[in-house]
Amino acid sequence: MAPNYFGPVSNKKAAVLLAMGASQKSAFGLLSQDLFYLSQYLGDLAYFESAENYKRTIAHFINLLNCRPEIILVDKHPNYFSTEYGKQLAATYGAKLVYIQHHLAHFAGVLSEHSLLTKPEKVLGVIWDGTGYGTDGNSWGGEFLKFENAAFSRLAHLSYAPSILGDKMALEPRISALAHSWQNSDALGMLKDKFNAQEWELYQKLLNTDPPLKTSSMGRLFDAIACLLGVMDTQTYEGEAALQLETLAQTYVNKNEDITDSNYISQISYLEEISTTTILEGVVCDLHKGIDKNKIAFKFHYSLVKMVEAVAFANNMEKIAFSGGVFQNGLLVDLMMIHLKANFQLYFHQEVSSNDENIALGQLAYYQTIEG
Repeated sequence: MAPNYFGPVSNKKAAVLLAMGASQKSAFGLLSQDLFYLSQYLGDLAYFESAENYKRTIAHFINLLNCRPEIILVDKHPNYFSTEYGKQLAATYGAKLVYIQHHLAHFAGVLSEHSLLTKPEKVLGVIWDGTGYGTDGNSWGGEFLKFENAAFSRLAHLSYAPSILGDKMALEPRISALAHSWQNSDALGMLKDKFNAQEWELYQKLLNTDPPLKTSSMGRLFDAIACLLGVMDTQTYEGEAALQLETLAQTYVNKNEDITDSNYISQISYLEEISTTTILEGVVCDLHKGIDKNKIAFKFHYSLVKMVEAVAFANNMEKIAFSGGVFQNGLLVDLMMIHLKANFQLYFHQEVSSNDENIALGQLAYYQTIEG
C-alpha cells in the first residue's frame, strides 16, 4: 500500500487528528483540514527498524503538512508500540488522547469506505482476525458487531477459549488446537503425540487452572482446525496454517463441481457467545470416519458462512460488512458472496486491506462518528 489520501473528509471541528493505527501491520493516518492522508504500510513495530521508520514517517507527514496534532487516536491495547508512541506524542503536542477498541475500528473502517456511517439502516459487522484487546480484558477476534443510529455495539462473539502461553499460541497451531478442544477426549487423543511429556503435563495444568486470559479469535480457531487436520503443528510465518487450510478447501472445490450443502453448524444459540463445540466435534468425528481432509476443510469454511447467515437472520440484518485479517482468505470471501448475496447486501474493503492496515482509517471514522 502506497501513501494515499481520502478526501474530502468531514472535519467539523477543524482539528488536526493523528490516528496511530495498529502495531503488527502498521499504518497511520493524519487528518489535516479536510484531507485524510493514510501512510504506506510500515511493518511490524515490534522490530526496532520498523518502529524507527514509523516515527520518522509520522514526523515527515507532520512537517510536510505543516500541522500540529490536536487529537491523537490509539488502539486500546496497552502494549502496542503505536499506542505507547501515541501517548508520547500526545504529551509532546499537548494533544487529546483517545483510545479506540481494535475491532470497532475495523468495523468503522469498512463502513466508512461504503459511506454507511450516516445511513439509518442497521449493519452487522463480521470482524474476524487473530487478536485485538477487548473491552473486557480478553483477546477478541471472532466478533459480530452492530452499527445503528451512529452507535456501535458488540452483538455476539465466538465462545471464549483459554488463551495460554502468550504469543507462543499464535505461532503454534497445536496449542490453539489443545486450547479449543482440551475437554474433548477424542481430540486429545489426536493431539497428545504433538507434545513431549513435559509440555503435555504443563499445558494441561495451565488449562485446568482457569487461565486469566481467554480468546474469541477466529484466527486461533483456524489454527486449531488446521492442526487437527494434520496441516502443521508450528508455523514459520503468521497465517501459514490458515493459508494451507484454505488450500485444502480450495482443492476440494476445484475437484467437485456439485458441492453438497454440508456443514458443522446445527443450531446457534443467540446469546452472547456462539459455541464452536459443534464445529470441533464435527471435524473430529469426520476424521475418525476417514473423511477426506480436503472435504473437512471445505465444510469448516462453509460452516462459517452458515454461521454468518444464521446470526444475520436471527437479528434481522440485511446489510453485512466484513473486516479483519481472516478475510484475506479468498475462498472464504467467495463463499460469503456466493451464498449470502441473494438475501443480504455485502460490503468488503475496497480501498485498504482487510487486515490491520485499515485500523488508522477506522480509528478516524469511529471517532468522528461517535464525537459527531
